[in-house]
Amino acid sequence: MKDIDKYAYMSALRPLDPTQKVLLTFLLLITCLCSSSIIMFCFVIALMSWITIYKGHIVMSLYLKLMTIPLTFLLLSILTLLFEFSSDASVYLVSLPIGNFYVGITSSGLQTVFILFFKVFASVSCLYFLCLSTPMTDILRVFEKVKCPTFLIEMMSLIYRFIFVLIDTAFTMHTAQASRLGYKSFRLGIKSLGMLLSTILIRTLKINNHLYTALECRGYTGSLKVLNEDAHKKINYLYFVILEAILLGLIAFENFLLGR
Repeated sequence: MKDIDKYAYMSALRPLDPTQKVLLTFLLLITCLCSSSIIMFCFVIALMSWITIYKGHIVMSLYLKLMTIPLTFLLLSILTLLFEFSSDASVYLVSLPIGNFYVGITSSGLQTVFILFFKVFASVSCLYFLCLSTPMTDILRVFEKVKCPTFLIEMMSLIYRFIFVLIDTAFTMHTAQASRLGYKSFRLGIKSLGMLLSTILIRTLKINNHLYTALECRGYTGSLKVLNEDAHKKINYLYFVILEAILLGLIAFENFLLGR
């Protein structure tokens, strides 16, 4: 996870205007969230994956490895929507009796899970396109251009920085505990985990105080001043209009096939 910024800086899509990349991601996300078209979802997944891998020069094995993280969580989550409880076994495609009730899968539940899976998959592919082609500093600069509150931008920047600091701290401490057999048994593991979490909390507070002191020593007055780089390649906005028209056309085509 901590290498995502490195891949974003190395991406061949990095020189493109970050405002346009954020706009493209936002348009596709809104379209995915407001639609139930499987054809459109598959088109977005294929398009975003192709742009990220082929145009961004991201290794396919790395991209697939990153995709397994949200997709694993998604598969585990939709299981709760797939199975339903009822006292009538006739409503299920497949059912299993448990006492006086039945647990099973209905056609409507299966359709909902199917649509939800592709909807989230398409949304994640859009977000990965942005994360693997645009560093966080460029994204925050876009928020600054659209007049997002300064304190909110600074909070996002510091939180993003702290995520990787805490991951490195937790990894180092876990390695030290494991080398001292801190996870030899379940009881020791629980105790070591509690010590790990409490120590991370204390270190987080110390790092926060040190960071604020360092900012004040460098003349911090309530806003972080950074160098703006506006030398980015522009994309013709006509392509965005064409892409959105294609997506709307796919939605209309599927609705026509289904007779809606």
